Amino acid sequence: MISTVKSIIVTSVLLVVIAIAGSAIAVEVDGVVTDGRTPIDGARVRVHGQIDFTVTDSEGRFSLSSPVDALGAVVVTAGKMGWINGGVKITASTSFTTIVLEKLPDDDDPDYEFITPHKSLVDLRHNEPKLNSLRVKSHAKFKESCNLCHFEPTCYLCHRDIYNQWSQSHHAQAVTNPWLQDMYNGTDAEGNENVGPGFRIDFPDEEGECADCHAPTAALKAPGKTDLKVVYNRGIVAYPIEIGYKSFEQKERERQAGSVDATGIHCDFCHKIKNVEVNDRAGVNGAIEMHRLTLKDEKREAEGRLPMIFAYGPYDDVINFSPVSNAAVTSPMVASYNPIYTQSEYCSSCHQHQNEFGMPFMDTYREWEASVYNEAGIECQSCHMKPDYDLGRGTFVNGDAEKFWTPVEARDLSTVKRHDFLGGAEEMVKNSATLAISAVADTSGISVDISIKNVSAGHHLPSGITLRNMLLLVTATDATGDTLAYTGSERVPDYGGIGAMEDGNYAGYPGRGFALIFGDDEGNEQVMDWQATRIVSDTRIPAKEVDQSAYRFVLSNPNQPISIHTKLIYRRAFKELADEKKWELIDITVAEDTTEIDPSLRLSKNTPSVRLSLEARFKQLLAALL
Repeated sequence: MISTVKSIIVTSVLLVVIAIAGSAIAVEVDGVVTDGRTPIDGARVRVHGQIDFTVTDSEGRFSLSSPVDALGAVVVTAGKMGWINGGVKITASTSFTTIVLEKLPDDDDPDYEFITPHKSLVDLRHNEPKLNSLRVKSHAKFKESCNLCHFEPTCYLCHRDIYNQWSQSHHAQAVTNPWLQDMYNGTDAEGNENVGPGFRIDFPDEEGECADCHAPTAALKAPGKTDLKVVYNRGIVAYPIEIGYKSFEQKERERQAGSVDATGIHCDFCHKIKNVEVNDRAGVNGAIEMHRLTLKDEKREAEGRLPMIFAYGPYDDVINFSPVSNAAVTSPMVASYNPIYTQSEYCSSCHQHQNEFGMPFMDTYREWEASVYNEAGIECQSCHMKPDYDLGRGTFVNGDAEKFWTPVEARDLSTVKRHDFLGGAEEMVKNSATLAISAVADTSGISVDISIKNVSAGHHLPSGITLRNMLLLVTATDATGDTLAYTGSERVPDYGGIGAMEDGNYAGYPGRGFALIFGDDEGNEQVMDWQATRIVSDTRIPAKEVDQSAYRFVLSNPNQPISIHTKLIYRRAFKELADEKKWELIDITVAEDTTEIDPSLRLSKNTPSVRLSLEARFKQLLAALL
């Protein structure tokens, strides 16, 4: 618990050089950042929303010069890891200012109740004591909108656009994903039990670590020992979240059931992460350090306003007062700058994990760490949380969390990130690799060399859970459309599917497979992650690297042009497993190409010519003369 977060103090005001050129304002101001008594070194200071910043010295001093397009007052902010962001409004006569920051308490509160991300709002009009409390206050004195007084706090209430993005993400479906539940419980898509592999089939007396990443707020209560099926049943089946107005009884049922846990990897959990230790542990079971805080502001509560909500984030200039209007007062959001949110180490908490035998259950972070992307400073967030320029131009009420109460022109739009976390989906997979084909004909057939380059994935391709795989399909056809006979050795492995080709089964077809294949101590291959004790093969393509393979086809008619068709497809699961589980498996085309050659032209170059024959005769004559 901490006291009310104060509005920032502006001390002595002497001279600011604010030169106006059109709508741009050049701000030049000196100052100091303190905790009220002691200077704070290493604090990042900037004009609210601007890219350029400076850092305070050992005495907490700073000197700032920055251009800004301001709609309201100019605000100078400060932020440092472990402190609540702060700032001050300055005027045309300010040359020196003091920014006072408040330190965060160190203790994590294990009894903290996470806020639901959903638009499941409790209508306080059904709470007669609360309503009477509101009525005795003059509504003319309220500084916030009706929503912020009459409804319980949720992420959707203020950050609607970001909520809508998140709700479509795999993070939001981390508990409800039917494939996950089937793999955990050993069921199929129709709910039949004991179908195919299942973690609880192999380990009926163990809960496992799945929930430590997929249902982290539930797993915080029992790391490494949380039953993912129980989280699903209580939060989705028994007490599902009702979207919209609800009674306080329903709200209490949801709270007791832990329905917020069933929302998977949600906003309030992610923004309570203080630090991540890069290791091979799973999520909250040894990789994530939480910092759950319940902030109290007696004045706010007395006025019937929303309680304070604490959040870590990547911004040092997200403040809790409006620079646009002097009439607007502090918002409920209290933010603290944390650089881990822009670093790949943050993602490693759930995307770097080994099973009990030391096998890489999930190795994506380490793949990135060894790649040129790491060397170039391209973090996971650079690709999976691309800038959202539409959201950056939005408004506070309907979203725009990163730009919280900032003038439209003041936030650099490149820093406003999407929250749908695209990954193994078509948007990210398509065109992540390129194909290059080289074909040469001779008297007996056609030789084809194919190069596949991982051009845009900052990790192996494919990556993530080891069910994911890619298949390269190579076909040679003549002018009539007939397929040429194949005599090469490169063929699609069994995990491409055994059976009719029209059903998507390509095992044995000319081509290649790309996957991490596990085995166990009994000689079995293609076993599940939790069963793996050895790596059978790893044919995945590392970032920016090239896979090369060769193919040979019989040339039935050298006088017809030949077409070489290549197609690289991505699958989220092995075909046999998908069929067994009755999952709908969609082939995503990563890259495809067609190259045509005319064998008759190629063959003519390889046939002995008259010139060569005459040359041979000349050599014979010369030899005879000598």
